[in-house]
Amino acid sequence: MDKAVLFDLDGTLLDTLDDIADSINGMLNEYGYKPIDRERVRAIIGSGAKKLIADALPEKLSDEEFMKRLETYNRIYNASGSPKTKLFGGIKEVVSELKKRGYKLAVLSNKPQHSTDKVAEKYLQGLGFDFIGGQSEKIKCKPDPSGVLFVLNELGVKPENAYLVGDGETDVLAAINAKVKGVCALWGNRTKAQLQAVGGTLFAETPADVLKIIL
Repeated sequence: MDKAVLFDLDGTLLDTLDDIADSINGMLNEYGYKPIDRERVRAIIGSGAKKLIADALPEKLSDEEFMKRLETYNRIYNASGSPKTKLFGGIKEVVSELKKRGYKLAVLSNKPQHSTDKVAEKYLQGLGFDFIGGQSEKIKCKPDPSGVLFVLNELGVKPENAYLVGDGETDVLAAINAKVKGVCALWGNRTKAQLQAVGGTLFAETPADVLKIIL
């Protein structure tokens, strides 16, 4: 039986918070806005770059002006090389063990595809992921289930044989919407209470705990 585990990227596989915060504040600085603190970034991260920048900006802008700021953020983030990003402890071992257990593995991020590819190339090389997907014309941002279903179709796996591991509300809702089993990564950017509030039922305190849930 084919089976799969899909992983969110930011806050699940990789600790990207500081690099994202630096890039947001770089954009804000370019346009004369005040910086925002790390915990504010933590609170707004997870729903894709457009929502991230909309929440970071202190004012409502025209579509044209908003897109300039979004493009500036993406430029700064992609050019930075993500120097502060790191793999969460235990992730390599979890991924390796899931491969041994016969799971196909994928990344499904709300980052734009180009940004996802750049970060994955630097930090996920050699981990054996079968598919790496970010937001694109083919993949809508979670909680839309179509991205999950697209990836599963690419892997040849039915939803009932799949898990989605993620640290955000969008991951919980995407799992529910796509009818896959959701595992909440509590080492990321949200609390258990926040994830329970949107329907989370399976919780992993650490990456190693994932292996107790996904057998």
